[in-house]
Amino acid sequence: MPEFVHVIAVDSNQNAVLESVKTIGYPIHRAYIVYRKKEASKIAENLEDILKSLVETKILNFEDKNVFEITWGLLRLMREEMEKGNEVLLNMSDADKNLAVAFLLSAQVSRARVYMMLDSKAEFVQTPPAKTYNQERIRILKILSEEGGVVESINRLIELLEGRTEDQKKYMAQRAKITYHLNELAEDNLVVTQRKGKNLKVMLTELGKAYVIMFG
Repeated sequence: MPEFVHVIAVDSNQNAVLESVKTIGYPIHRAYIVYRKKEASKIAENLEDILKSLVETKILNFEDKNVFEITWGLLRLMREEMEKGNEVLLNMSDADKNLAVAFLLSAQVSRARVYMMLDSKAEFVQTPPAKTYNQERIRILKILSEEGGVVESINRLIELLEGRTEDQKKYMAQRAKITYHLNELAEDNLVVTQRKGKNLKVMLTELGKAYVIMFG
């Protein structure tokens, strides 16, 4: 049976968190308590003490992490839970600015739902629908990630994706296809390209890495 997993941001308002969990109208089977500032660690520990008698809890410390590093960490966790068939709900009732952005990015990439206290009760926040990418484009992003985020030329990228070929007609078709995919990915800020002599260097962006973590 699917479980409801709540990922809860904490900063300075423990009561808002407890009230939001209480009023959102969904059960809580497991809770991940997320904080970013050192001074929020005490609130995270207090919240864990309250919840652990009821559900499994775990604290996630994102001190000194930037927005994308937090997003990557959240997506790894969310993917693991979703692959078990569980539904992940993101609670940003007590999120600071960086956590709020990371939670919204994670929700959009993963298509998870996010909620927060609005007036006297918790409500879901509508996020724009995420663009979906076919497996061929996800594979390009994954190859870039496996290569350390950078491939020095389209020729090298074709070799990594398709293998070497001496057939000029086949090579030109491969190059046209990969170039088309790269243009689309660059337009969505998942990759950036840079002309380097005769070669076109391809680099994975931080947002592109988020998609690899979730779907690669």
